[in-house]
Amino acid sequence: MNPVIANMLERRSVRVYKEEQIKDADLKTVLECGLYAPTGGNLQYSRFLVIQNPLLMEELNQVIRKELASREIVEGAYINKGIIRARKEGYHFIYHAPTLISAVSLRSHGNSMADCANALENMQLAATALGLGACWSNQPHWLTGVPEVRSIFERLGLREEEDIFGSIAVGYPGYIAKKAAVRKEGRIVLDMPRSLSE
Repeated sequence: MNPVIANMLERRSVRVYKEEQIKDADLKTVLECGLYAPTGGNLQYSRFLVIQNPLLMEELNQVIRKELASREIVEGAYINKGIIRARKEGYHFIYHAPTLISAVSLRSHGNSMADCANALENMQLAATALGLGACWSNQPHWLTGVPEVRSIFERLGLREEEDIFGSIAVGYPGYIAKKAAVRKEGRIVLDMPRSLSE
């Protein structure tokens, strides 16, 4: 199988990490892959803020935990999973991964979420290709308007006109990821129905 295709099919979200920090060369490669992701109109508004300092990471974790744990559960809301996790002992929003990469872009730009999601997916695939683990993190995006969260990211260069549209944890996997779950049926619709199983 083509190695690029195999990487896409075999990539798994990693939620247990070793303490060891990733190599600078690997971080550079992962970020470069993010820079080469497609952006609407090739405007390239998306930027990447990286946290590796353990003290800053812990500060951010405590702010996120406090904010999420204080929120009310709203029936059917996806954020509920994050709220419930934040109320448990030992909470760490990116599972103690040593690196956080957050994709930021202009709040007013209609394609910012798509641009950032494209970049973060590129970076997750690059991480897997390099033997690293990665996992999407919603928490900084959910809390992009919270002053305490913004204050931390402003130290890294977050601009007043930008929001956080997505983040990924990156590190060395602390376990061998399981094989992907069977894909749900009925998610592909062809205009001329035929079998694609061959």
